[in-house]
Amino acid sequence: MTSLIAVTALLAAATESGTITITSTSAEAAAAYVEGYDQLFAGHGDLARAAAKRALSLDPNLLLAQALLYAITPGTESMQKLDAAAEAGKSLPEAERTELAAWAAAKHFDNEKARALQLKLLELAPGDWRAHYYVGSTAFFQGHDVEVGKKEVLEASRLNPKAAAPWTTLAAIAVEQGDPAGAAEAQKHVADMRPDDPAAQADYAYALITAGRLDDAEATARKAAALPNADAKPFAALANVELYRGQYGRAHQDLTKARSLSKDDAERMGLIAFETLGYAAEGKFQGAMQSAAALEKEARAGKNPNFYVFAAMQRAFAANLLGKFGEGRKYAAEALARSEKEQLSDAGRKGLQRGIFTAAIWAQAFGKQLGEAERTLVLLEKDAAESPNDNNVQSAAAWGRGILKLARGDAKGAADETQKCVPTFDLCHFHQALAQEKAGDAAAAQATRAKLLAQQRSQDSFFLTLRSQLLKKGKQMASAND
Repeated sequence: MTSLIAVTALLAAATESGTITITSTSAEAAAAYVEGYDQLFAGHGDLARAAAKRALSLDPNLLLAQALLYAITPGTESMQKLDAAAEAGKSLPEAERTELAAWAAAKHFDNEKARALQLKLLELAPGDWRAHYYVGSTAFFQGHDVEVGKKEVLEASRLNPKAAAPWTTLAAIAVEQGDPAGAAEAQKHVADMRPDDPAAQADYAYALITAGRLDDAEATARKAAALPNADAKPFAALANVELYRGQYGRAHQDLTKARSLSKDDAERMGLIAFETLGYAAEGKFQGAMQSAAALEKEARAGKNPNFYVFAAMQRAFAANLLGKFGEGRKYAAEALARSEKEQLSDAGRKGLQRGIFTAAIWAQAFGKQLGEAERTLVLLEKDAAESPNDNNVQSAAAWGRGILKLARGDAKGAADETQKCVPTFDLCHFHQALAQEKAGDAAAAQATRAKLLAQQRSQDSFFLTLRSQLLKKGKQMASAND
């Protein structure tokens, strides 16, 4: 009976020409893997973990479910297990083993290899929505190629109209194109498909924040919070609305409520990390430090090395955002030391170090430690050279060059460098405005700040801190002109 089910699941996955097989003894396990994949790329790691674990409870040998679970589990052991899953799948059909290899490459942070494997997967399985989604999401989120990203993600949504991830990515594309209303419409599509899903409703609330519709966002979040199966997500969305309104006390209460409802350790730690910079937006440095300490304690208790390193990095960012660059240098150095000795996967280590180098060079350049900043810039430039198709990394290098020039007094050169950043690199454009102002181009600086201030970044307390400073500067300029 088991062998018959295995054959049935394998053939059912490949009924349409050019799809990715899912070799399993259980059709339900295969479906759970696809659900987990969709939840992961829709932004819900907790739900993806739950779905992957459910798939493995039905079929412990489902290699794709193993790959998904290990991909989002921190530490070196999970990386080794993912490698073993990819090795065990070498006798599987080519598309399936290519997907396994792509998961493994990503865990090793070999993004160029992962990208090549995703392109190969699309050639092997042009009728599979996941193949199109891989290529489209990578093209957009790494390469910021809107045309290719949108084309492939739209095809993914056509092939699987019930999937949420393509619509989440279409919303992100709309934001980058300056169409926040379009982003809200994309998330509304998922919310309408899943009216009783707290996650889908919370995502729609976030999109309404992005569109500047705070009243509608609040109403949507409150409605989702009243669902009988409400979890952490609606309360986190409500806290986002409250932070935008400067209702900090209410936001902290709703974040506390969200943490109490969460059943996922990583989601709970993510909420603490969000609140850390929420205190920075409020201008409360000690609150940010205490929140980072709480994150560190929970990460240690949960044996999560990623968040243990991240806690130190959040301290560095909070310090930098509030102009405490000496503290920022200290915490960035602490974060880097942790990243080098903790048992991190390649993806965990390299991904975190990208953030740490950002925090470090920012503190070094503005803290007048130019020799240190030059050495950190070398690391950013090296990363950019090794990742030619990742425009986020290219932007980080351009920003690094820009703030170093700004620190040396070359405001015009700094403005030219920071202009190269992708539209969503808010910190870079924040410093672009500063460089333009120091270069004597007040009109350009005002236009850059106005464009940045017009953004609404949901789930981004880093941006909220920049926003609070932009609003403060705007009031100062208005007072000076009175």
